[in-house]
Amino acid sequence: MVLHGGGRGFRAAIISVVLAIALYAGYAFWSDAGRFARAVGAIGWGETALILALSALNYGLRCLRWRLFLAHLGHRLPAAVALLNYLSGFALTTTPGKAGEAIRSMQLKERCAVPVADSLAAFFAERFSDVLALIVLAAIAVLALPGGAWLAGAAVILVACALWVAASDTRTQRLAGVAARALPSRFAEPLARMLAQAGRLTRGVPLLAGLALSLVAWAAEGYALYVIVEAMGTAIGAAAGVGVYCASLLAGALFFLPGGLGSTEAIMVLLLVRSGMDLPTAGAATVVSRVTTLWFAVALGWLAWGAWALGRKATAPSPTPD
Repeated sequence: MVLHGGGRGFRAAIISVVLAIALYAGYAFWSDAGRFARAVGAIGWGETALILALSALNYGLRCLRWRLFLAHLGHRLPAAVALLNYLSGFALTTTPGKAGEAIRSMQLKERCAVPVADSLAAFFAERFSDVLALIVLAAIAVLALPGGAWLAGAAVILVACALWVAASDTRTQRLAGVAARALPSRFAEPLARMLAQAGRLTRGVPLLAGLALSLVAWAAEGYALYVIVEAMGTAIGAAAGVGVYCASLLAGALFFLPGGLGSTEAIMVLLLVRSGMDLPTAGAATVVSRVTTLWFAVALGWLAWGAWALGRKATAPSPTPD
């Protein structure tokens, strides 16, 4: 690849794809390959188009949020530049170390002179609004479960505490201080600068706009899971589908695996089985969901990365003749 580290990233991405294929194939044969295949075959072209459109809506809304956050920090990017930059970060979603975020920061620094601290602040604010949105959507879904009111109440308290901390520079700086003490000293100052910038995005209008976009974006992908499950013959309701999807992403992230690979799938299968699906069908629904969300994003990310590299090459100054 043209960008730095592209070769290593490409190899890591290929390894993750191979591991995912092995994981999905192994589950299919372990559960019941025939029933697994029939469940996947129940997804028609119309459902496939709708599912991919919902995923594309998710990416588009998150890209809009990225552009809004950067604009609030004083960096107004053209829509096409913001889209390619944002999608490029998906290329290495399933590789260790959040390499996708490093791609975005490097691209913006080289081409648009955006300081790394600002792009990382936008990334932090993104993750903040994503987590809040996923918690809220999962909480709405669990209200229908036994004891769900208690779980939903706990989620509301957690979100309220996060918003309370983010609403104050003093509280945010105290949290940054706690985090800095757990890191090597050379990271303490950059972390403080990044959180100071991120604080401008986690309160007021930027917070409300980011959270609203996050809620719609993740609800769209959650609704796609509902479409998949319904097509496979299980009626769980749209709210339950959104809740299962969001809870799986949150729980899968706790294992700190790149892209939640393996952990998110396991949680989703478990929740779908508890919702009334048999193991092979739950596994099939999970695989279709992950292919049309996570892996669809990875594919778009590599295309965007290539397009960015080609654009960078085309705009590079020509060598001056001797």
